[in-house]
Amino acid sequence: MDEKDKQILNMIKGDARKSYQEIGDALGISRVAAKKRIAKLEEAGIIRQYNTYIKKDDEITMLIDIITTPEGFDRVLEYVATRTVYVRQIYTTLKEYHIHLVAVSDSLEQINYMAKIIKKACIDDIVEYHARQVREIIKDVYGGIEYERKSESDTVTDNRADNRGSCT
Repeated sequence: MDEKDKQILNMIKGDARKSYQEIGDALGISRVAAKKRIAKLEEAGIIRQYNTYIKKDDEITMLIDIITTPEGFDRVLEYVATRTVYVRQIYTTLKEYHIHLVAVSDSLEQINYMAKIIKKACIDDIVEYHARQVREIIKDVYGGIEYERKSESDTVTDNRADNRGSCT
């Protein structure tokens, strides 16, 4: 993957509907060359799919983290992948037997019920279980939400000397 491929990925990350002509013009290459590069990225598995993100103001997002027993990992993964209609994304992480879920619903009652049912159905295979509703999405490059730095009057700060310079 060269620099032009990286530029293509950055362009379509925010707008996957860009035409090959628009991409080619932005990169100084032909429409056909842009199409060939995108096809190559798709064949290599770098571009896996294109999605449409529909923002709904009444959506409730819940993050669920599950640590399973070693022998229960596959059972829990199978359960959450096939029996939970509100789950949009499932991740496994480098932490052993950790499953991270992102669930979305327009009903607070339904998403809370789903979280309780997962825990109840898989209780014998679960070591740790945490379900939390998202208060605010700060940045979502796929959903068009950009991070906006708040003014100092809008933020709570801790001015102790031992906290300065963290996260830099």
